[in-house]
Amino acid sequence: MTFTIHDEAGARVVTLAGQFTFDATDDFRAVIEELEGGRVSRCVLEMSGLEFIDSAGLGLLVLANAAAGRKGIALSMRHPRGQVREMIEIAEFQTIIPCEFEAA
Repeated sequence: MTFTIHDEAGARVVTLAGQFTFDATDDFRAVIEELEGGRVSRCVLEMSGLEFIDSAGLGLLVLANAAAGRKGIALSMRHPRGQVREMIEIAEFQTIIPCEFEAA
């Protein structure tokens, strides 16, 4: 997995790409550290570039949500596609972290 971080319309946007699996743990910890660094009130995980997510990736999302909650940051997900969208919907992750889905 790769990621980039930029600011957009008052929110920190983390654009994720590739495969979000256990192998992404070290890289995603940098995202979590960015959240814990504070200084933003909203963070959006842009997921349109993700090709695959497994249970470890979902677990990392839970960790990010907890870190955001500790800092009072509103975390959301945006535009998951394909298998990633299916996993989020099956696991009902949009009930944990708000998600903006693209129209089908």
